[in-house]
Order: sequence, then C-alpha cells, then structure tokens
Amino acid sequence: MFAALRSSFYARFVCVGASLLVGCSNTANGSVDAGRPVKDAAVGGGVSGADASDAPDGGTPSGHDGGVRDAAPTPHDAATPSDGSSARDAGSVMPSAEVVPMVNAAQPAVARGSSYRGFTERFNRYYTDATWHPSTTLYVSPSGAGDGHSMGSPSSVQTALDAAAPGTRIYFLSGTYNGCFELQSDRSGTYDAPIVLEGQRSTSGALSVRINCCATGRQTCINLEAASYVAVDGFELVGGLYGVRAVGADYAATQHQRGVAVLDCDGHGQMRDPFFTGASDWYVIERSLGHDSGSGDGHGIYLSNGSDWNIVRGNELWNDYSADFQINADPQSTCTDVGIDVASADCDALAGSPGDGGRGASDFMLVEGNFFHDGLAQGANFTSARHSIVRNNIFAKYAKHGVSFWQETTNPKLGASDNQVLHNLFVATVANRQMLQFVVDSDRNEVDNNVFVGVGAGMLAMEVDTSVSANAYHHNQYINAALNGRSPGADEQVSATLDMSWFTAFPSAASRDPNAWSPAASAPFLDQGALLPNATLDRASKPRAAPTDLGPFER
Repeated sequence: MFAALRSSFYARFVCVGASLLVGCSNTANGSVDAGRPVKDAAVGGGVSGADASDAPDGGTPSGHDGGVRDAAPTPHDAATPSDGSSARDAGSVMPSAEVVPMVNAAQPAVARGSSYRGFTERFNRYYTDATWHPSTTLYVSPSGAGDGHSMGSPSSVQTALDAAAPGTRIYFLSGTYNGCFELQSDRSGTYDAPIVLEGQRSTSGALSVRINCCATGRQTCINLEAASYVAVDGFELVGGLYGVRAVGADYAATQHQRGVAVLDCDGHGQMRDPFFTGASDWYVIERSLGHDSGSGDGHGIYLSNGSDWNIVRGNELWNDYSADFQINADPQSTCTDVGIDVASADCDALAGSPGDGGRGASDFMLVEGNFFHDGLAQGANFTSARHSIVRNNIFAKYAKHGVSFWQETTNPKLGASDNQVLHNLFVATVANRQMLQFVVDSDRNEVDNNVFVGVGAGMLAMEVDTSVSANAYHHNQYINAALNGRSPGADEQVSATLDMSWFTAFPSAASRDPNAWSPAASAPFLDQGALLPNATLDRASKPRAAPTDLGPFER
C-alpha cells in the first residue's frame, strides 16, 4: 500500500479537505523562537528577522519577524547531517550562469544523490526518492488511545511523536485535530531515514486531515524546532500564528536545520505566516497553498535567517496581509545584533564556503512555477538572496509594489545579486508602483524573457537605482508600463497599450486560475525570446522551442 502511495506522490493535486480536525497541545519551552523579536519579548540571541515590507518605496523597514531564543535547545551540527556526511560533499561554488536543469513538474526538482549547485544534494529523501519506505508506521487519530501499530488501533499524536525515530512515518487518519504538535532536535530524522508526518487523503485525493492550531505557546500547528530531515505531507493547517514553522538551533551555518520538506499542504488563517523558516537549509516547499494570513504581518511563505539551498516550487499564495513571498536573510539580526560585522566573511561568505560564515545572505534558492497573486500589500521580496534562480512564476496584482531585489545593509556583497530572473509574468494595477526593482547593490542579475503588464494609467514596470550597473536585460516585453533608472535594451520590446485579448482569459477580478494568464495567438510576445539553458520547460512542463515565447507559458 505504501509503495503505491509513494509512486503516485507527485501526481497528487493540492485541494482542501472537506472534513474537520482534533488533537493535542504545542509546547513553547526550550526552543529558538523564529517569531517576532519585540512581540515575543523573549530573552537571548536567536533566530529572527526584519520585514522587507515597503522599504524600497518608503525607507528603512521596521523590525519584525524572526524572534529571539527563549531558551536555546541543545545545538546540533547542521553543517554535518545527522548521518555523518559533510555539509559540502562534492563540487565547488558555481557562478550564477550555472545551468540548473529543469524537470517535469510531476517529479522532484532534484534527484537523490545528484549534484545540486555544485554540492551533493542534502534534501529530504521522502522528497527525492519515490522508492523510500519507512521502517515503522505509526497511526494516529483525533481520539486515538491504541498502540498505533495499525489503522484499527491508532494512538494519540503525542504518543507517536514521542516514539518517533529516524525512518518513522506517522500517518494521521482523516479527521479534525485540535492542537499544536512539535518535534525537537532529539526527534530528527537523517538523510537516509527521514521522519514523515503524513495526512490521509480522501478517496478523491483531497486533503482530509485538518489541524486547528492551538492558542497557547508557539501557537504553531506543526513546529519543527531544530529538528532535521522531517517531511510534512498533506495537511490543512488553520489559524494560530504559524502553520508549519521550521527553525534551526542558531544562526551559524553549523547550527542550521536541514532537510525539511513541506508538501501538498494548505495553510490559512494564521496571524503570521502559514509557512515560516529560520536558519533552515535544504528546505523544500512544493504544491502548497498559503493564503488569508493575518495582521501579525502575515506572509504566505517566509524563508528567513540566512537559509540556503531552498526550493519553492508550484505553490499558490494569495490574499496575504504582507508580502506573500519573502526571502530575508536578516543580516541585522543574524550579524549586527550578535556582534558580527556585516562586512566580514562570517556575515557575507557564500554558502558552502569554508568556515561558519554566510549567515547574512541566502544563497542557491530555486523559486519556480509558483502563482503569487492578489496580495493585500507588496509583492515578493528577495532580500540578500544571491546566486538564485527565479523562473516561470506569475506575480500578479498587489495593493502596493511588486517584486523587490534589495538588501538592508551597506555591504555591497549582501546585495540581492548574481540571480537569474527568467520567463516570469509581472502584472500591476496600481500606478507608479514598480512591478520589479533592483536597488541597494542588487547587481549582476540576468533578467531575460519576462513579460510586464500594466493595467491602467501611470504604470511602472521596473525600477533600478544608481547602485546597480551590471545587470543584464534581454528579450523582456514591457506592456503599458515605463522604466525608471534604465531604458529598454535593443532586444527588448515595448507595447504602449495593453490589449487584454492577448491573454486567454484576462482576469478582471481576483482569480485562482493561473492559465487565465496564458497567451492567446495574437500576443506580441510569442516567439520573441532566445531559448535559455535554464528555462527549457514552461510552467506546465511543456518543452520550449527556439525562438521561444516570453513569460511563463510556451504556447
């Protein structure tokens, strides 16, 4: 039975379960708080953050997110996975021009044991290896009181968590679970034997396990406190402060968490973030929904505190209170606040470099095939994100500005630089608020084959400040939108007006259908781009041809 489930793992479609959930409580003692430093009023150093929110438009942001350690758990060596292998097993740091092959969206982005960005991958095996089998399966239910060894005798969730060891699969039977659940560093999986929390699906494949988050302690439906190699698959997560919160033991690379995978989850109604990380390397979130986050500065997905080697793929975020998607390496918190000079290698070193540095940047991120739309504030923030690939995404319609590549320090090495921004669609409906910007030393980025669409008068496609001089822009199409800080290149196209018939079903209101943004036969951006080695497939995994269509769809 398990083999059949795993073989169909990537064919599953995210949907919201109709049933309700029941459960236990979440603890807050002895853990690094990646919540907000001021609001949590915790003591000591720890995992924290700052909101890139509206700073590019309005100056320095106010501090937020992240949090401070209340009482640190026993640190684990995140540079040495719990299976004993080294953090950097092979290869060397690669430049931004490195080819990162695309694979069908129905498959994991990275194969187990392969080289990824010049390193031997260290992702969760449950994600990379469809042949993996648990050594033990424990069954739980909302009212379980059995031994957990069969579906007919499920235990409570807490009983199963207390018994979890590398190779354990905890299978949540359908129902409503009221409470918060946690694994700490002493309940980690390993690279070879992960721990898996899996929710049962309905006969139609819909989510059928719902967790109503508790209102005490961390207020986190599933909290992974310095616990590495844990997969969370198939849950509806409702309310609380966080849906899934995954944090390392501390900022130093050797203290980062590793190998967490969040798959096919639906997080909504959180006061802060449906999906939050701090100092979490080799993290994957795929095919998940993050929406309707709250006024605690809620983001749909927030990756913080210098996390590296993360994959964000095939997710949908909408109706979130703050930036729907955010990478913020948080050098103010991870470096300055703990006495480390932001200009030192301890802060600005590239991930994987010798030593324990690089805590002030997030390197080697892959953000691919997502649908981020109809946000209540600004668009995605890539703050001190470097050597990363952003391809085949839709960033559409925000109440404020759109996507920002920027940083929070005066160290040029911490600019959001050496990234590839390829085949994305940017849409704006608010005048004089940029769809995409590169500011504060966010340089040496490759920006190719994107489409920018302005709806209404006074639209701004892109903003570039004077600290940025080495970006390359090729074959982008600007529709009814101006540029600020640069002029269109010789191979870029400008359309003075927008014809909505250029799109299959141009949404006049909020829409959850990404295919509505696909091009019609009359679109002027068909067959206008060069075929790129890092964008050989479109967002639906259709092979691209040369010359290729601009934006995330190949017609």
